[in-house]
Amino acid sequence: MVVSKELASAISKSGETFIKDIGHVLDIAKELSPPAEFEQLKKAIANVLGTIEVDLLGPLYRMHPDLEPEYMKGWENES
Repeated sequence: MVVSKELASAISKSGETFIKDIGHVLDIAKELSPPAEFEQLKKAIANVLGTIEVDLLGPLYRMHPDLEPEYMKGWENES
């Protein structure tokens, strides 16, 4: 994965910012969208977030565990 600590930190910060921002968008969509549209959006966002967390941030945090936010620690061990 990413060996450079500086690059890893930038990726981590960007990923976490995106996760928070898209979560906020989902909150807005829940209020403003018809239920069927919201469910489609929620599913699409879940797919994107899963990819970011599993394929990008997970490997990054295994290589740089000190960058992993406290709330994410141990998430890979949960079922």
